[in-house]
Amino acid sequence: MADTQKLHSEFAELLNTRVEELRSSLSSEMRRKLEATLEPAPGTAPTDQLNSAIDSMQQFTSQADILRSLLDGAARFSGRSALFIVKGNGLTGWQGRGFAYEDKLKSTNIDAGHGLAGRAIRDRAAAAAAAQEFDAGFVSQQGAPSDGNAWLLPLVVRDKVAALLYSDVGTQGKKLDSSALQVLVRSAGQWLEILTSRKSSGSQDGVSSAVPSPSSHAAAPRGAVAESFPPEEQEMHTKAKRFAKLLVDEIRLYNQAKVKEGRQNRDLYRILREDIEKSRDTYNRRYSNTSVAEAGYFTQEVIRILADNDASLLGSDFPG
Repeated sequence: MADTQKLHSEFAELLNTRVEELRSSLSSEMRRKLEATLEPAPGTAPTDQLNSAIDSMQQFTSQADILRSLLDGAARFSGRSALFIVKGNGLTGWQGRGFAYEDKLKSTNIDAGHGLAGRAIRDRAAAAAAAQEFDAGFVSQQGAPSDGNAWLLPLVVRDKVAALLYSDVGTQGKKLDSSALQVLVRSAGQWLEILTSRKSSGSQDGVSSAVPSPSSHAAAPRGAVAESFPPEEQEMHTKAKRFAKLLVDEIRLYNQAKVKEGRQNRDLYRILREDIEKSRDTYNRRYSNTSVAEAGYFTQEVIRILADNDASLLGSDFPG
């Protein structure tokens, strides 16, 4: 019994260390990639507000506190923001920032299957259009944004859209920074997913006491499909593929001109080497000591997303 408790304690300590490393690495990567896109607020460095918002979210471990912190952060980059929880085919208002009638948000119910909401949920990607395409009744109740437009950003946790962040410029026309909002929402989703995984593991301190051992299963063959593995491994492979996709999507999002140039010149890796290798390191921090390590998901996503499924566009120096 004593040996088992000691082993569990050692596993818990190891996982805690890895979670903190991932948290720090993700935060640093997000901040760095946004530095060139954010305009400085008066008296602040370009990314100070984003840094503060991400740090604040990651101080919390309860879902409600994280979502409140997400809204507080979103208020720095938009005129108005509100979270809507996805429940079946509908959306239910939760809380908001900047609205004249915030008390009415909780009684707001919106069809999630059509219009702007339906598009954001279906594509699992940020969607922008006229605010009326979100819900005419909501716009009438809260007042139309000064430019008439709205953004919806899906909060994805465990491969499901759990909520939508609605943001607009407000009635006074405050500038909306969609890039910052996307990073905030993604950061919130990742942090919620990490915490959910830890809490569902069943250990006394909420940290998994069953970290997968590299020797417990055979390494996955490169390019294999998750469904071909035993049920106990499928979830890990699905998560690894999704995490790789998220990392590479962010490279593309914040380097669109470089991606275009690299494809034309067939030297994508030379142009994006620093971004690719830093993201690869982030991926490896999470999966290098698991049975997923040899699956090659990060490389697959680099080829699929950045090189449009043509590995030759990466150039001869791409390590694969």
